[in-house]
Amino acid sequence: MSALTPKSVEDQLNLSVKQVELMLMIDTACDNAEDDVAALTGAVSLISQALEAEVGLLSWFDPDTQQLEMRSLVDQIGVLTPANHAELFRLSQAACALQAIQPVQADAPSDAAGKLYWLGAPLRVKDQVLGALLLGNVERPFNADELALLRAGTAQLDSALLHLRTIQELRFERQELRTLYAVDRIRDKGLPFNEMLDAVLVELCNVVPAEAGFILLYDTSGHQLELRAATNRDLLGLVEQYQLVQEAASEAVLHGQPAVRNQLIGPIRSLICLPLILNEHVIGVLGVANRTGREEFTRVDRRLLWAIASQIDTAIFEGLQIQRYREAFGRRVGPQVMNRMLATPDRDWLKGERVVVSVLFSDIRGFTATSEVLPPETLVQMLSDHLSAMTDVVLTHEGTIDKFIGDSVMALYNVPERQPDHALRAIQTALEMQHAHRALMQRWPELPPIGLGVDTGEVIVGNFGSARRLEYTAVGHHVNLASRLCGAAEGDQILMSAETYALVRDQVEAEPVAALRLKGLAEAVEAYQVLGLK
Repeated sequence: MSALTPKSVEDQLNLSVKQVELMLMIDTACDNAEDDVAALTGAVSLISQALEAEVGLLSWFDPDTQQLEMRSLVDQIGVLTPANHAELFRLSQAACALQAIQPVQADAPSDAAGKLYWLGAPLRVKDQVLGALLLGNVERPFNADELALLRAGTAQLDSALLHLRTIQELRFERQELRTLYAVDRIRDKGLPFNEMLDAVLVELCNVVPAEAGFILLYDTSGHQLELRAATNRDLLGLVEQYQLVQEAASEAVLHGQPAVRNQLIGPIRSLICLPLILNEHVIGVLGVANRTGREEFTRVDRRLLWAIASQIDTAIFEGLQIQRYREAFGRRVGPQVMNRMLATPDRDWLKGERVVVSVLFSDIRGFTATSEVLPPETLVQMLSDHLSAMTDVVLTHEGTIDKFIGDSVMALYNVPERQPDHALRAIQTALEMQHAHRALMQRWPELPPIGLGVDTGEVIVGNFGSARRLEYTAVGHHVNLASRLCGAAEGDQILMSAETYALVRDQVEAEPVAALRLKGLAEAVEAYQVLGLK
């Protein structure tokens, strides 16, 4: 054992001071950094400077994927290029497997990475390997003092890295909770659907700094994604840019994972698209473009986007359902019925089903002939008054307006809500429609009387039509029979089928009529004329 000399003591003291200073600087750099990338880059730079290393590379295992990633590269002499990526990754893997700091050898001596003297330092806390630090010099290997200094630096770096992960996780969870709360508040405001989407995107771009946020949703056919909301439509307005968004969105839908585009050339430099998934069905895509202040979106950005997407897909779905119901039933049912439907979100009101309904048809007798002799303005106003009055009566009894066919009105009872007294409601409606039309005939002497028909039986109801136009309606024999009864009724007469009469005989005054031979029906039909209520 060699004797201590004043010079050796001084050298050891200087080394100890450098070790302490390096540890303090790393600790300060990590505490003051805006995010993990800045912290790691700062730490690598400090260690590289302390050891006079020309290249420094830190790799770590991503907390989410557990995949090794090269996070921070400091190349002071510019010897490394993207072509060296595979070799640098292999060196990083080798350094992670080391038990202590020691040199590592590149595989390709002719490669730029192979011309450096590499020193590998695994970063671990207890048994957990966090990553590795690689330092390189072109002309000389590292000496013993530099290894000692690196041991101090990595001892501080690995604990700081673990602490940084914990802090970042806490910050992320706090930001996630704030964002989800903000989205919840937007959803609870009861805004119109498109306004809700716009408000969500504004919040999104505040949390994940981006020049544009956008939402694409499937059209009514369920095949084509359409842009429904965007914070910066000018950025997405060009055909080439929108095609880029559509391609990324399609990839996100296909794989059920975020589609990320970085280092793009053009107005859109970076892009992320995430599928909006509800009950294993993709309902659309959420996306952001151009990370503010950076070339690309960070890992934390992607995590926050996932969290936001998981929250807003429910809001969007609920909004879409409300929108679908309002489009299908908004002018067909009264506001009280609509409110009850919206208060029952678990039921699909548009789903096709077999159900017993009471169908009502009304029609103005001889209106075609009347319309040929009236001025168009008079005809329009007269028909408008008639249809408005008939609609009011149907909605008063909580019926559903199926459709208008010229001057005819078709209404359904027992759908979409169940109504145990649906047959009686249909008859009450018919009587009040008859009364309301008589009042109109006092105002419009040219207006002929109406005939009405009611039948009850099982039909199929649901949203029928094409991808371009869907309509909630009923189809089946009893719809046709109600129409035929209406056609057979004389002016100011209500005819109902035997099936309807069997349900209302205790509440309705009626008398049988002669068996009817109706078009399209082989057998005669038993029917009753409605006289009034008992």
